[in-house]
Amino acid sequence: MAKKRIVWSKEARLDFKATLEFYNERNGSSTYSRKLADEIVNIIEKLQINNFLGSKTSEPQVRVLVKGTFSIFYELKEEEILILVIWDTRRNPDELEKYLL
Repeated sequence: MAKKRIVWSKEARLDFKATLEFYNERNGSSTYSRKLADEIVNIIEKLQINNFLGSKTSEPQVRVLVKGTFSIFYELKEEEILILVIWDTRRNPDELEKYLL
């Protein structure tokens, strides 16, 4: 089986960038943000080896992979894995559905 390519939705890129910037400002340093970004990217790369690494959700093609307090929601497509959102589970859960619908 050929590896599927990883594609980030525009919303996922912008939201994750905002999350990293939030931690940069809060901590006064980019150390934590760089570490977090590396960990998230590494776990997403593992999806290319095992597309079904995440758990099922109520949406048939959407799965979720948990890394600490972050949930990585992704959709399996024929030739790609679409990253829908990197969700900090400490955020208001009502906001999550706008990324998944």
